[in-house]
Amino acid sequence: MDLSEIRILLLGDDNVGRTSLIYSLVSEDVVPSSSNLNLTGDSLRPTTDDISIPPEVTRARVPTVIMDYCGRQPMSPDEIDDLLLPMECPSPNPLLQSSRSLYSCIRQAHVICLVYAFDSRESRDRLLTVWLPLIDRSATTIPIILVANKCDLIDENNDNKNDINHENREFFRLTMLKYSRIEACIETSTRTMKNISELFYSAQKCVLYPINYLQEQNKLTKRFKQCLKRIFTIADQDNDQLLNDFELTTLQDYCFGKIQTNDQKTTIEQLKKEIKRRTVHGIKIINDQTGLTTTALTYQGFECLFELYLNKGKYETIYTTLERFSYNRKLELCVPNAPDDLTGELSPSAVDYLTRLFRRFDSDNDSCLTLNELNQLFESLIDIIPPISSSLSNIKHCIYLRLSLTSSKTPLLTLSGFLAQWFFLAHSQPSLTYSYLFQLGYSYGLSIIDDTNLPSRMTYICHVYGMPESGKSSFLKRFVSSTIYQVHHSADLAEKSNNKTKAFFSYDYLSKSLYKQIKFYAIDFVRVLNETKCLILEECHTNDFDEKIIFKNANINCFLIDRTHPRAFSNVATIYLQHHVYPRLPCLFILTKADQPSVKQDYPLPIEFFCRQHKIPLPIDYSSVTTITIYSNNKDNNQQLTTNTEHMSQSWFTSLLFRSHNNSTRTLEPYSPRGDKTRHQDDIYVRLGYLCVYPKLNYFTNSTNDFYNTDALLKYSLYASVVTLGLVTVARMFR
Repeated sequence: MDLSEIRILLLGDDNVGRTSLIYSLVSEDVVPSSSNLNLTGDSLRPTTDDISIPPEVTRARVPTVIMDYCGRQPMSPDEIDDLLLPMECPSPNPLLQSSRSLYSCIRQAHVICLVYAFDSRESRDRLLTVWLPLIDRSATTIPIILVANKCDLIDENNDNKNDINHENREFFRLTMLKYSRIEACIETSTRTMKNISELFYSAQKCVLYPINYLQEQNKLTKRFKQCLKRIFTIADQDNDQLLNDFELTTLQDYCFGKIQTNDQKTTIEQLKKEIKRRTVHGIKIINDQTGLTTTALTYQGFECLFELYLNKGKYETIYTTLERFSYNRKLELCVPNAPDDLTGELSPSAVDYLTRLFRRFDSDNDSCLTLNELNQLFESLIDIIPPISSSLSNIKHCIYLRLSLTSSKTPLLTLSGFLAQWFFLAHSQPSLTYSYLFQLGYSYGLSIIDDTNLPSRMTYICHVYGMPESGKSSFLKRFVSSTIYQVHHSADLAEKSNNKTKAFFSYDYLSKSLYKQIKFYAIDFVRVLNETKCLILEECHTNDFDEKIIFKNANINCFLIDRTHPRAFSNVATIYLQHHVYPRLPCLFILTKADQPSVKQDYPLPIEFFCRQHKIPLPIDYSSVTTITIYSNNKDNNQQLTTNTEHMSQSWFTSLLFRSHNNSTRTLEPYSPRGDKTRHQDDIYVRLGYLCVYPKLNYFTNSTNDFYNTDALLKYSLYASVVTLGLVTVARMFR
């Protein structure tokens, strides 16, 4: 735990040896007796200056400041309030002006050492009547160490030695039961140097490794158990609720470094034996991958392991483990701030880790997550709910994802939908995505996943425009489903989830008012030249060119023209002419409701002439109810078409992307992107993906089909490479 310095305050009555303790520590020598110096009381004069000890001298390697309070001592409980007044407050008692620094001393200290004389019952009793109540009244929660100084005086008197020692230990026990902030009780002697260095090292450990956050009344605190549960879940990579030897070794290497020793396996086996002796259900017998019988650690045994560390005083081991998982001294999870240069894209290792996470919590192995499994994922790993971006607050985000329905019509989240939501978060709220990945243990997963590939451009945005009832919602639904009926969106799942899952679905759970607006999206994956791309369709309206659009920078615009409405194309043309300035984005015009008769459009120019004039591809016929597109035949609209390859058009995206049913090669992608299926309805969405990645293809007019075959695409790629090489060559020539 990083601290600039540790401030130790010594309190107690006069003549108990506070200053002698400091002298013995600094000089590393015994204190001369008062008879040799002809002094009374303490053999040394109290100092008002703070003693600074450099880090290389202390065992904890932390700069330490020792403060010895030398002001007026409280003589009775009635003087406590006056002594604790801040320095700015005037006091009616002029005798207390020099003692006013007691308040600031207590507030500045990290740990308090309460010192009393071993042979003075009066100084010991005043700890209970004056000093401990005074510290409680100061409204501070810093730890306390009881110090019984001058224990060498009892050794000289052998008659009452046993009785006094027993009485002192009983005082320690009863006082620690009454005051939970007392973390240690130590007997010291400045004449024999007994426990001098141990005292100040214990004070440093109380600050660096406070025990009161770990243990309460000899039991693990509730907060400490929550931290252990999260660490156990992250370390349990196969999600079998057990930690095998490999997972224990990985956890040990992650926390303490990869130190390979011959005794490492022996140490793990010894810990297992001790855990098994303490708890019955701490160890479970399993069969490993080779078929051999071995043992694994349950969560109950994991808790027992840290109880052993507590009993043995290995606080540094506990806090080192907590620190590696970003917990501070108060067991608060410290999520670092997101870097300023976030790209809004998920790296290949992040996609791989999220896929593994999905598999881990898919308990029934049906490739879907139920609502309970989804809540369990975020409830067990997410500690702090990141705030939702202010630009997305008070907005109901309805995201159509690839879901699966059970027999009872309950929506289940598929792996494609799970990853699509992550791509949406990464593009819309990078800081929230960074916080979630951090809490899900992504940094721990990087120690297992060896992947250094940089994130590439994978997410593309498509704005979908059109008049009301032009089929925008149906167009979005068909992107993730084979039908427009009974299609659920993310808000349906979020409303029945806990707050941690709601934030994952960009659901503003903090807002108590009604939503100002509702935004609809559809997210899925498409294949572009054997590369998987995430395509986000955002529904837009005519007046959505202002702050209502979440993704300002689109990669392509899609305009839906309702063939049954006479002013549909006029609306689309107006939007295009008003807001499409150079450099123009790729556009795609779609004539919706192809299963219904069309009406004459109320616009001066025909649609075909308008498209040729502005170098826009001709509109595509589309129907969300049936499977009608420009590439399908119309003889069986009520059933899903099962056409062969020869029935498809020879368009460049169809020729490149559609594969034969006989190709049984399994793809390495964890999701099922569009482009690998023989459904004509996918052609439009795949074409959107191609126009996003290769926007120059928008300038190929489709007056002939020659521009849409494979050769044309390859020629275009070669042309782009030659032009780029030529520009570089010319630039070098004119240097």
